[in-house]
Amino acid sequence: MRERESYDIIATEMKELSKIVKDKKCLVFLDLEGTQLTHEMIEIGAYKVILKPDCTVKKIHKPYHAYVLPKHHVGPIVTKLTGITDLQLKREGIPYRVVLEQLKSYLGKDFYHALFVSYGTEDAHIFLQSSENNMDASTEDSRFIARRFFDLADYIGQFVRGADGNMLSLKNILNHYGVDFEGTQHNAQADAYNLILLYKAFLEKPEIAKQGYANALAHARFPQPVKQIITRLNEGKTVTPEEWKALISEAVL
Repeated sequence: MRERESYDIIATEMKELSKIVKDKKCLVFLDLEGTQLTHEMIEIGAYKVILKPDCTVKKIHKPYHAYVLPKHHVGPIVTKLTGITDLQLKREGIPYRVVLEQLKSYLGKDFYHALFVSYGTEDAHIFLQSSENNMDASTEDSRFIARRFFDLADYIGQFVRGADGNMLSLKNILNHYGVDFEGTQHNAQADAYNLILLYKAFLEKPEIAKQGYANALAHARFPQPVKQIITRLNEGKTVTPEEWKALISEAVL
């Protein structure tokens, strides 16, 4: 086994990303904010992005952004995090039904072919919860969108995590890639735009994922012989079949 083999694994996984977005000429980088208890949508930021054949970004359209009027209270924790209040939504929020209609109009013919890219799984859940609390909105459209989410956090998290093994926040993972977060955190439009920056950085700097994956493997809960092999490979050493057998013997006897 050689260090090159771990790099080949990364190359394979990055090809997997290409498979995921293949034939998806349009990605929708999207972020939502939701109410504290009912998880209804209160803000949406979305960027329609057209891809090149090699899956890199060709064009970023102007964003779609809206505040959404929920059926229930925002909640103090969400207000502290986002700055969004019940009063603000009464003044500026529009019904969820209208948001769905506007989002479909914004995406045009790409609505039925696009992949919705998020950072985490909560945004798909928010579409479903908003639909349940707004019976005048299209349940079919809400469920359609929720089924077509791609969690970029989970995908990149295979390779890049914090020192404690936990998932990094969007801002921290961007910093890991040497990219400054633009705008204010927990602002839906800003978060959606920074998600594009992460997607681009992941494709442009594969060496970071390679090193991150090597580090993650070194700290994973493998049997001791496997951990020793990975440690040696990370140190640039070569491991022969005979050495592998010796490590197995040491562990068993």
